[in-house]
Amino acid sequence: MLQIRLLNDDLQRKAREELNEVPARMDKDLQALKIWIEEQPHLCANTDDQFLICFLRGCKYSLEKAKKKIDSYYSFKTKFPEFCNVTNVDSARLREILRSGAFLYLPTPLHNNGPRVVLVRLSSAEMFSLEEVLAVNHLLQDIAMLEDDNAVINGLVMIADHKEISLSHILQTTPTYLKKWITYNHESIPLRVKSIHFLNAPKIFDIVYNTAKPMLPLKQQDRFLNHNSLDSLSQYVPLKYLPKDYGGENGSRKEIIAEWDKKLDKFRDYFSKSTQWCTDEKLRFDETKPNNDTFGSEGSFRKLEFD
Repeated sequence: MLQIRLLNDDLQRKAREELNEVPARMDKDLQALKIWIEEQPHLCANTDDQFLICFLRGCKYSLEKAKKKIDSYYSFKTKFPEFCNVTNVDSARLREILRSGAFLYLPTPLHNNGPRVVLVRLSSAEMFSLEEVLAVNHLLQDIAMLEDDNAVINGLVMIADHKEISLSHILQTTPTYLKKWITYNHESIPLRVKSIHFLNAPKIFDIVYNTAKPMLPLKQQDRFLNHNSLDSLSQYVPLKYLPKDYGGENGSRKEIIAEWDKKLDKFRDYFSKSTQWCTDEKLRFDETKPNNDTFGSEGSFRKLEFD
C-alpha cells in the first residue's frame, strides 16, 4: 500500500494534467525507482514513497530524469555536506540563522492553492556568511520536499527583499559559488522555481545578477523580475499573500519563524537518520558521473562549523 498523502482535488488535477501523474500507475513508477536505487552500488538513498514521489512529480514522471536528480541530490550532499547537508537541527548557530528569518516559507500559498511563496531577506553579512545562510535554507528545502504538496506540485515563487544586501554579500558570491548553488538547485532539487522577484535591490546587486543569469537554464532566465516598490510586486504577488510586516495577511515574520522552530524539532529524527544516505564514488559505474564533479574535491568553500 502506498505511503503517500492524499492530495486535495485541485492539486490532484494539476498533478495529473501538468505533471503527468496517473494514480493507477504510481505504485509501478515508485517500484521502478526503488529497484533502480537497489541496483546502484554507489548509492544509499531514502526509499520512502513520499520522498520518491517528490522526485517523480518534480520531473513530470520522467523516470530517467528522476534517477539523475536523485543521484545528483545525494552526490552533492556527500561531496559538499557543509553546503547542502547540514543535519544537526539542535545546532545553536543553525537555530540563530533560522530565527533571523532569512528564508520564510509563508503559510498560505499564492492564490490559496498555488505555488508556495518564499520570502528571502538576508541579515547583515557580519552576522552570518552567505554560505551559512544557504546551508540552512537547503535544510528547509528538504522539509518542504517532504511535507509541502503545494511546493512540490505548483512550485515556488521566491521574493528576495534585498534591502539589507551589502558589498560584503556581493563579494561572497563568486562565480564558482554561484555555479554550485545554481547547479544544486536546478539539477538536484525537485522543487521547481516558477518566478523570482527582487525587491529593493541596490545597483550593486547587478553584479551578481549579470554573473548568475548566463549560468541559468534559458527557461529560468526570463523568470527574474525586479521591483522598486510593493506596488510593482503586487501585480504578480497580491499584497495579501505577503506577511503582515509588509502590509499583507500571510502571517507575521515572528509567527512563521516560531512555527518553523517547532518544525525543526519534528524533523530531528529524520535528519539524524539521513546521515546514512549518501554516495560512494569509488563504487560508481563509470558511465555515470555527477555534474558536481566540476567543482573539484572541495570546491571553493570553507568548512562550516555547526555546534
